[in-house]
This record gives sequence, C-alpha cells and structure tokens, in this order.
Amino acid sequence: MSIPAIKAQAQDFTSTNAKALASYDNARLAFDARNHSLALSYIDEALKRDSRFMEAYLLRFEVYSEMGDYPNAELALEDAIKVDGEFFRNSYYFLGLLEMQQGKYKEAQPHLEKFLSFPNNSKPTISRTETELRNCEFALNALRNPVPFNPVNMGEAINSPFPEYFPTLSAKGDMLVFTRRIEDPLAFQGVQENFYVSTNRDDLWFPAVPIKELNTEYNEGAPSISADGKTLVFTSCELAGEYGGGRKGYGSCDLFISEYRNGKWQAVRNMGPPINTKAGESQPSLSSDGGTLFFIRGLKQKDGSMNHDIFYSRRQSEGQWGIPVQLSPGVNTPGKEESVQIHPDGTTLYFASDGHPGMGGLDLYMSRRDNEGRWQKPVNLGYPINSHLDENSILVSADGKLAYFASEREGGFGALDLYQFDLPSTVKPSAITYASGRVTDAATNKPLKAHFTLTDYDRQRLGMDFYSDSATGEFMITPALKRTYSLVATAPGYLLASEIFAFNEKAPTEGYNFEIKLEKVEEGKVRVLKNVFFDTDKVELKVESYPELKELGAFLQNNPNIKIEISGHTDNQGKADYNLELSNNRAKAVKQYLLDYIEINPERITTVGYGADKPIATNDSDEVRAQNRRTEFKILSGVN
Repeated sequence: MSIPAIKAQAQDFTSTNAKALASYDNARLAFDARNHSLALSYIDEALKRDSRFMEAYLLRFEVYSEMGDYPNAELALEDAIKVDGEFFRNSYYFLGLLEMQQGKYKEAQPHLEKFLSFPNNSKPTISRTETELRNCEFALNALRNPVPFNPVNMGEAINSPFPEYFPTLSAKGDMLVFTRRIEDPLAFQGVQENFYVSTNRDDLWFPAVPIKELNTEYNEGAPSISADGKTLVFTSCELAGEYGGGRKGYGSCDLFISEYRNGKWQAVRNMGPPINTKAGESQPSLSSDGGTLFFIRGLKQKDGSMNHDIFYSRRQSEGQWGIPVQLSPGVNTPGKEESVQIHPDGTTLYFASDGHPGMGGLDLYMSRRDNEGRWQKPVNLGYPINSHLDENSILVSADGKLAYFASEREGGFGALDLYQFDLPSTVKPSAITYASGRVTDAATNKPLKAHFTLTDYDRQRLGMDFYSDSATGEFMITPALKRTYSLVATAPGYLLASEIFAFNEKAPTEGYNFEIKLEKVEEGKVRVLKNVFFDTDKVELKVESYPELKELGAFLQNNPNIKIEISGHTDNQGKADYNLELSNNRAKAVKQYLLDYIEINPERITTVGYGADKPIATNDSDEVRAQNRRTEFKILSGVN
C-alpha cells in the first residue's frame, strides 16, 4: 500500500517545526533507500518534536506497509486519524484494507463505510471498498457458522523440511504426485522445484521418491495426473532448448505433457498452440477421461495489470486440442482465479479466487455444472477452511471424502506441508466409482485404439468422450454411482460395440472391469444396437437412443460405400401380425433418424421387421424375453 507522494515544500506540511521537518526529510531519504529501520528512527524523532505532524504518521504507515508489518501500519493510521481524521480521508480506506488483511472484520467495516461517506472518491476505490464490505458481511456470517475442519498432516513419507505443495491424485487414490522445492546450489536462485511420487497400499503412503524422467535443471510444478495415472500435464516457466525436445515455450509459463509407457515417463512435450500463448498458462487440471483440460491463463488488462482466469480446451477426434474457451463469467471474475481442479465426477469444479465474496485474499470455492452444462454460482468452502490469508492448491479425492492442501501451520515437518481433511458434505462432489477396461480385436485379441462415448442414461447428456490407449487398448473412467450409462466403442475398420451399464453402490477401491471386443467390418456381420429404446408398444424412438444412433451415423459417413439393413425384433408375446408390423415400424423409425442425422442416400439403408421369428434367447421369462426385443444392423455390401 502507498499514499500519494507528499510535496517537499515546507509551507505544504502540517508542521512548521524546522527540526521535525529535517527529521522527516531524512526519513524520506532513508525510506527511498529502503533502509526501513533508519526511516522509522527519523520518523520517531519528527513526531517527538511535533506530535501533530500528519505527514510523518502517513510515512510511518508507508514504511510498515512495505515491511509487511500490518499491525504497526494499522496503528500509524489510527494515530493519524486521532490527530485529524479529515486531513487524509483515504486513511479510512487504507485502514479498512489493513484490518481486512488481518481478519479484523468488525473493525474494518465501519472504517470502509466511513470512507464511502466522503464525496468525490474515485470509481476504482469505491468499487474496491464495496467489494471489501461484501467480504466483511460474508466473513462475519461465516465466523458465526463455521464448518467442520480438522486438518491432518500426511506424515513423513510425504512431507520433509522442504516445502511440498500442488498435489494430484490418480482416480484409485493409490498414486500421489506433488511438487517439492529443494535447495540446489547449481539451480537458479539456489532452489529447485521437482516432482515426487508416493504410492499407497492399505491406506499407508510409501516414502516419496523423485520422478527422474521428468525432473530437470529447470523448475517443474503444478502437476495434474490423469485418472489412470498414465498422463501428466504440468507447468514450467524457466524455458530453454528447442521446441519439441527441450523446454522452449511461448510465454512466461507453458503447459507440458508426458505419458507413462513401458514402465517410465516418456519425453516431455510442450503442448503448443492453441493451449500455450504469450499470455502464460499454468496450473492445469485434466478431466478423468482425458478429454478436457482446464488451466489458468494470465491476461493483461488495459491498465497494465494481470487478470488470471480459468480456461478449458477439449481434445479433438484427431487428438489435437481445441481452441481454449474462458469459463463463464459466473465463475471467472475481474479478480484472480487460481488452482483449478475438475473433479473426476466431471461436474464439480474446485478453484481459488479473490473475486467472489469471501474471507479476504484468495478463498477456495466449488461450482457444479447443471444438466444443461452451465456452471452454477460458486460456493465458498467456508470458515475455517478459508481465512483472511490466501488459500490455494486444493485437491479433492475421487471418492469425495478427503481434501488435500498445502499449509505452513505449526506442528509440521518444516515450511509448507501437505495436509488432508474431511470435506464438508455441502461441498462434496458426486459419488463416483472407477471402471477400467481393455478393447481388443475380437479375432486376434490385438489391443485397439478405440473411441468411446459414455452417455448418462438418466440425465441424457454426454458423460465422457475418450480414447483407449493405442499400445495397450486400456482405458479408465470415473462414472457417478447410482447412475446408468450407455457405452459405445468405435474404431476404424470395425463395427461399433455398445453396452449399457448400471453403476451401483460399489466402493471405488473395488471398481469395475470391462472387456470390449470389436469385430472387423465384413459383409453379413450383425450387431445388436443395445442402446436403442422404445416404450412398450410404441414406435417412437426414446431420446436415450440418440447417442448410439449418432455413432452409427458416423460409421456410415466414414464408410460411404457400405449398405446396411436395419431390423426390428420382438418377443413372442402378443399376436404375430401385430409383432411383425411393430418391428417393421421400429426399424423404419431408426432409418428415418439416420437419414435426418446424416442426410445420405436412403437406398443405403433397408429396413425389415422380423417380429418374433429370430429370437436370440428363450422366451421363458420376461427378463430373458427382453433380449429378444431388440434392434440390429447388418452389413449388406460395400466393404472394401
């Protein structure tokens, strides 16, 4: 904080005492030389000679403010106001800010209100004051309604005498990667930021070890690990070398990526444009399906200041990243957003901000995405999780039970340590589990890179969009519990495969496992469209059918010579003529949707209804008969 420069002419000062003025001049010279103790000594002399010397009190405020000694800076302003509250009306403004920085909300409120009562205040200071008054109101209410908070140090396996911060967890919670800042006489400024990793077995963390393949002579920080623990995105700001091989970047900080294959982390790559720009990108968070990347981008404002906002980018079908988009203004503010985490549930966002009502400085917030994809009004995590100090670097576990953060509180191992605490129920994410699987060629068992869409059957929106690993065919997803999903897998040259899954109350430590086998496109091959649905005795497609039919439409677009047959089937209940007509009309409904969706020659699609003539299961019970009530497609011709 600083006040406007005070003129040197003696006639402009509130004191006429020559010796007091001389001491003040010496104090100003010492302060300009950043000799704080000498400046304070001369200020004491000036005030001893003239206790009503207003400029001396204000200079004392400036010196203590620059030293970061807020209690004494506060006392200096209080003394000035006692002498003459009208001399420098902005004293109330600066006094209120000092009290906010110390968590003195009751004291700050009347001083800020007093400042607003004066006329001719500048618009920026009025706006800042109104913001701080809102923070006062929020903070006083939060103090009256604290949330449960009992942080526990993660122990000597994780923490050390050096600072540890910016943690990231795999979906299973069995791998923790974090940044540790160590002393290194060969490094820039004698310190070095490196990645460390610890694994968990039976709720015990093994001693953290450095990730040798990723650590360099430059600083690595703010990592984000994918759900399966095989992709790491991180920030590096001290850049050198050639793009593609070293750490050359596009701005002050850039995002880099590495994959874990064959037992080690592969060569680091700059993510390049459009992710990285001259603006500077940092603090990434990768969605659990690997398809969306959230991060912080610094934007220079008209007044020269920097504003940090949350951006996101989606991975395109060819694997490159799309143009980043700013998150909605309801989350981003004219202030500063930092430390973003998209939770593995895909719908809950945690971040730090100083632009929303809070306790002062950076607070931690949570926002949920609704069924229409809109981010809702952020919720402050509450006091004492948030305080008048800056809070940052929060991480919430996949199961939503624990949150992790860095703190320099007493009782640790030294400097910043990593702590964990039980997350209050009001800000917990959706309950999820994890599911891993592998996709292979049905004939050769060779692993395949397949594209998957996971659609929330209950909410009728896309849950995840991802690819399996090209080398292993493996994938991992983090679906919400108590939900049903339709899964569609596609790969070039193969028939699409579809399943429907209900994820029940299974704990994340147990998980689910899938084996997906894709058949090559051949004439005569038939596939059941397992996610195509009709109401009983109806021929109108249910909206739950659209995701899979869109994938079938994409298959036809990518294979323009192929002709298919859509066939409808029923069980053996009811009259045969009725079932035959019903199955035929349902096949036509599917064809019509495909024509509307892909706009191709209708001669490429024929339809037929078989009624109950071609069962694939017995008709002994309704549960078994359900398998016979189905829609299929068959490859007729056009295979290359």
